[in-house]
Amino acid sequence: MTTMSWIVNGIIGRKAQFSTVVVYQTSDPKRFKQFLEYCSREVQNHKIAKVYVFFVWRGLFEVNFSSGEFAYVPVSQQVSSNVPLPMPTTTTGSAIRSLEMALDYIDQQFRANERIWFIIYGIFQRNDVLTSALRAWTFDTEIYNRGHTIVVFTENPNALFDDETLKYFNYVKVPTSTEEERKQILETIIKTTGLNKKVNSLIHATAGLNLHEVESVALKSIYKFRDLKPEALAEYKNDIIRKSGILDIEEPEYGFEAVGGYDILKKFIKDNVIKILQNPKKAEKLGLRPPRGLLLFGMGGTGKSLLAKSLAKEIKLPFLRLRTENIVSKYYGETERSMARALELAEEIAPCVLFIDEIDRFGQRGQLGEHEASRRTFSILLEWLGDAKRKTIVIGATNRVEDLDEAFIRVGRFDYIIPMLLPDLEARRQILHVHTKVVRKVPLDKSVNLDEIAGRTEWFTGAEIEELVLRSARNALKNDKNKVTAEDFEKALATFRVNIDARREQMERYLRLAEQFCNDAEFLTNLKEIYKVKVKDRVELLKKELQL
Repeated sequence: MTTMSWIVNGIIGRKAQFSTVVVYQTSDPKRFKQFLEYCSREVQNHKIAKVYVFFVWRGLFEVNFSSGEFAYVPVSQQVSSNVPLPMPTTTTGSAIRSLEMALDYIDQQFRANERIWFIIYGIFQRNDVLTSALRAWTFDTEIYNRGHTIVVFTENPNALFDDETLKYFNYVKVPTSTEEERKQILETIIKTTGLNKKVNSLIHATAGLNLHEVESVALKSIYKFRDLKPEALAEYKNDIIRKSGILDIEEPEYGFEAVGGYDILKKFIKDNVIKILQNPKKAEKLGLRPPRGLLLFGMGGTGKSLLAKSLAKEIKLPFLRLRTENIVSKYYGETERSMARALELAEEIAPCVLFIDEIDRFGQRGQLGEHEASRRTFSILLEWLGDAKRKTIVIGATNRVEDLDEAFIRVGRFDYIIPMLLPDLEARRQILHVHTKVVRKVPLDKSVNLDEIAGRTEWFTGAEIEELVLRSARNALKNDKNKVTAEDFEKALATFRVNIDARREQMERYLRLAEQFCNDAEFLTNLKEIYKVKVKDRVELLKKELQL
């Protein structure tokens, strides 16, 4: 999409159908400036007679383009005795600051003139007077025939207008930024500052930012380092994304070496996901499309998020985490806007791995409280997951796979639906090794037997085994020891309260769900074989205990 194509798309829609309102979805102030530049040319070509802008908190202005720059001239209300105002009037000649008075003034101008463009900028919440005015103007033959156009710039159209109103407007989703636009901004900064820098290495580092943000992070890098550093740009970009509150972004430190156990799952992912990504040309010749992602289900603490993060490291991609707790909002239209913005950011940054925990909150109809918000949010995510052009690899995680809508788990949304169960004996050994030798270095006394500890933590989750190591280390620290001893582990084990019967029921439940939802027969067969071994391990351990 070129710099001006998003503008033209809205104007073409205005000309092609009986609607005078164009809604541009963007929060980028540079996009607004681009639109005014377009208006300036249209004024010079006598296609527009006048341009008015209403700014929230500032009021109504007429835009003067004669000087080559944009000059905002405050508009004063001239009270007419035969034109009733919708609210108490101020003194004659006072500047128009309220939206209601601005709408009344513009309506008068529409009736007396031709080819007026009225821009509303910065409205962030629903206003019944605005909705009524726009709906009236949309269906007004006189307004349409006189060539008037009403333009609304907003970050969240759904927060301003209900679906019934919005469908009558010409709606254009403005791109965050294109590679060409980012290149132009960066080249201008490089030329202005006299830096000897190649721009190509910087373009991807700023992907996902709007034009204003691209300029901001570039200038911040220059001010701090006297240079445009890709790593600095990426860091500042990540800060901006985190501040949005809807996504976390990071570069994972560890790959599969930090995932203890789950060997058949790691091998399965290597064969069916990683190998395709590492051999794109060969995969394309074989007719294989890039992987779309995995849906992992199982009880909490089994390492679903850890697996997603380590996968990103294995394929050398950024790891994004959807902040589920911040997506759902009580404010009208905010949930849908946050979801749409998060997915848009992910696609701008892609290729990347997006992890969506508790995906069942969005993968079922009518569960977000407000039915309309639930339906729209569900539809936004469902449509994006099924988009053939999606570049983001999605790892979804849920404890309740049975609650997901059938359309959500249909072929084409995710490549594979995979269970993550409690770790078996070998997995527990590996997890203990990871958390004493890999992720953290914990000095162990020779009295510590990790194999024995693995046998005694049969119904533990991976997260609980990690916590066991930490509690043991804390015990050593409390007693001023330089190494963690078997006694420290013994004391830590005594602090855990694991309900064996409840865990057994959970395990059986997830095995039944695996039979129902796992969509790879070979993986499921291997999984069941491992569980049989797990049962045998338990019997052998029981025999040893009885012998003791």
